[in-house]
Amino acid sequence: MGIKLFEIKNGAVAETEHCHLIKDLKVIMEEYPNNYLKIYAYLFYLSCRSEENPYFNRPQEDLDEEVLRDIGADFSPEDKLIRKALDKVKSLYETPTVRAYNGFSKMLEKLAFYLETQEITDGRDGNISAIVQAAKNFDNIRKSFKGVAKDLEEEQSSRARGGTQLGYDD
Repeated sequence: MGIKLFEIKNGAVAETEHCHLIKDLKVIMEEYPNNYLKIYAYLFYLSCRSEENPYFNRPQEDLDEEVLRDIGADFSPEDKLIRKALDKVKSLYETPTVRAYNGFSKMLEKLAFYLETQEITDGRDGNISAIVQAAKNFDNIRKSFKGVAKDLEEEQSSRARGGTQLGYDD
């Protein structure tokens, strides 16, 4: 699929023709003429699940604060127009593969956090058997995640003859 709502040009996020045509993105340009590229960067980094995005592999929890800090945002992400644009962009980027990737990613994050933070206890009420079981299943979960990640990568870069884009269900 690989839709391009934004482009990376000269080390910065830039708008595409879609930003001029899609109402929720166009209004960002009109209402924030001096700041719209930073807002577009924020939208891109939070919503695009592609390796083109440097935040692609970051945990989604608290990602918005990290991105806001990194881009030196001087706008409120709670602004109604920005929230609406973010919802629109996320919906445009979303496919079943993206949803599966996000699900596996969250599951792996939670499992890794659990394994990293749990103190092993034994005995009748201990957690050692749960930790051993999680460790055994980790490889299968990781392989499933890698398979979905590969599918997502192929989906993001699939092209038909002549360089035209294919839909995710083509």
